[in-house]
This record gives sequence, structure tokens and C-alpha cells, in this order.
Amino acid sequence: MRTTINISEHIIKETEALYETTNRSKAVESALLDAIKYKKLQAFKQLKGKISFDEEFLNNIRRMELYETEDNC
Repeated sequence: MRTTINISEHIIKETEALYETTNRSKAVESALLDAIKYKKLQAFKQLKGKISFDEEFLNNIRRMELYETEDNC
């Protein structure tokens, strides 16, 4: 998709250098993907202590998966 945005030349050059490319579109897309991943990770970290897991259930599932893997070998 073609989009027109105004970004300072300095930021574009620095982004190209960080992503080791001279292709502006690839540099901007890579930077945006990293920004999205970073923001999602921050949101995920905010959940720390707010979500509880049934550890016994998880351990049982892991054991079942291990046995299935061993049986398929």
C-alpha cells in the first residue's frame, strides 16, 4: 500500500542505518514492526501478577505432550 508521510531525513537515515538497508520502505516497515512488537510486549508485561495459572493442570498437559511425543518416536 502506498502512503505519504512526512518523516525527517535524519530519522530516515538513522533508521536505514539501524536496519542496514538503503530501502526507505523496508527500513520504515521494519521499524514499525519492531514498535508493534515492543508495545505488545509492554502490554503483556503489564499482565504480570494479574493472571493466575493452574500449575497442576499445566504440568499434566506437559506430561501428556511428552508421552505423546515419546509414543510417536
